[in-house]
Amino acid sequence: MLALEFAFLRAQINFCEVRAEVKVNDNTNSIVLYSTNTLLAFRIAETYYQGKHYVWCSPYFEPGDSKLNYTIAPTSSPKDIYLNLHDEALRGDQHSAKIANNRVGIINGANLKKAAGVISSQELEEIIAIVHGAQIIDFRPLLYIIPYSLVTDICRKASIHERAAPFSEEYIIEALPSSCFHAIVIK
Repeated sequence: MLALEFAFLRAQINFCEVRAEVKVNDNTNSIVLYSTNTLLAFRIAETYYQGKHYVWCSPYFEPGDSKLNYTIAPTSSPKDIYLNLHDEALRGDQHSAKIANNRVGIINGANLKKAAGVISSQELEEIIAIVHGAQIIDFRPLLYIIPYSLVTDICRKASIHERAAPFSEEYIIEALPSSCFHAIVIK
């Protein structure tokens, strides 16, 4: 089934509007969630967190749905995040706020992993050194395509205070196994 879902996505992912209806903890015909993350964050999770990834995701790849009650802020749109990171990383933007925030987020996440006993003090120091030494190009984006059927039990809806827009459909997966998503590069 996973191969079929990915084949469908490969045929549809030309930056066209791709959507999946998702209701967390509901039996629906959900297809996928989308999440944009950096290559550096991916590599750190694979190397230090046993392939478990912390992701924010959405059932919508891009804003622009015709539903009147649907909104997604640019800061939560997987498409917008991808395009912005792609441009900033490839152009070597030393002043990119998104890349600066990603550096901070990776380090904050590493501190949480240390506190939870997932990594050692030495591994925390290594991650911090990697993040501080990373080049701008290391922050190029990856699009995670996450079959919803594989994550229904580990996915939670972001609270109203966590979302970028009040009616935005945003979800959090705190420990997404590598086996539950496909990471692709667009462009």
